[in-house]
Amino acid sequence: MKRQSGSWDAGTHRGAKRFASNRVVMPCVLKFLTPEALASAIIGKGGAAIAQMRERTQARMSLTEHNELFPGTDSRVLTASASESSQLVELSRLIIDKVIEAAGDAQGDLRLSILVPKAAVGGLIGKGGANIKQLRETSAAKISIAEAAGQGPAAEQVVSMTGTRMALEMIMEEVNKQALGFCDEFRPIVRALSAVRDMTNSPLVKRKEI
Repeated sequence: MKRQSGSWDAGTHRGAKRFASNRVVMPCVLKFLTPEALASAIIGKGGAAIAQMRERTQARMSLTEHNELFPGTDSRVLTASASESSQLVELSRLIIDKVIEAAGDAQGDLRLSILVPKAAVGGLIGKGGANIKQLRETSAAKISIAEAAGQGPAAEQVVSMTGTRMALEMIMEEVNKQALGFCDEFRPIVRALSAVRDMTNSPLVKRKEI
């Protein structure tokens, strides 16, 4: 498959919507690890496939350069952001279509890896591992979670899943739910910082000349 060059940003909107007051509304975000075959399938010939996915979901999508791989992997990072989690659920289904296309086999087990904030991973695992145990049993999929890269609740962990199409869709719906909870948790902080920025940029605020 022909390699695509350069990074791709197929969104027509900013990653975060802004009100008239210019305050940021934190979007829902998902990050996928994409080996070369999957990245090529997602982009498509002349960028047609990624443009179609963007149009269908109204999500913003950007892919790192060929030489910008996630540490310890052979994968580029596809970042998708949208104002509603339902958009990312739909996008996840389209990405799984591309996993099947890249694998060339819809019958065997599929593999997909994503980056999830540490705080959201905690919700995915659940108290005493109850949530992830139930998810494994319900989906019959293999789910592995790597150690966090970095510190703090926003540090990311690689969540890898192997199973049928239906299993992957089930897991991605749960990941979306946990990621949305993480987004909501930090939304007040983002709004507070935006308010401070707006106040600082206000023409009513006198600035001392140096």
